[in-house]
Amino acid sequence: MPEPNLQPQPRTISGKWVVLGMIAFGLFLTGGIWVYAQVELAPFQPLARAIKTEFPASKPHVKGGRPRNKPALLRVVMEVDFAPTESDPRVATIADRVIALARQHVNLSEYERFELHLVRYVSEKTPEHLTIEKKVSELID
Repeated sequence: MPEPNLQPQPRTISGKWVVLGMIAFGLFLTGGIWVYAQVELAPFQPLARAIKTEFPASKPHVKGGRPRNKPALLRVVMEVDFAPTESDPRVATIADRVIALARQHVNLSEYERFELHLVRYVSEKTPEHLTIEKKVSELID
């Protein structure tokens, strides 16, 4: 009589453990995003809120830090509802007001450069943008 071929059964995981593992992984990633937001973006929230109050439709994004092998930078990105050009007086008004708000809400002495990006998104076209770069030493009174 031939012996039955007994192979070890493959190990399986119950479906409920797979689902619980996926939920735990999702919670872990959500926590990671929250920590990133607190560490990297929270210091700039007062400035972002002030810009949002001053320019409600601007959707401001503020970030600061030291890019690799470059001087410390404070960057503000805002949406505008017009095509930003250097000759437009609205651009100068916005830039002056954003710089004044940055002086109030951020310690500018921690940075060497300041960038203001004004962007207008046009449907199905390349965004129109203007970048204003200044040295912080020029901004501090």
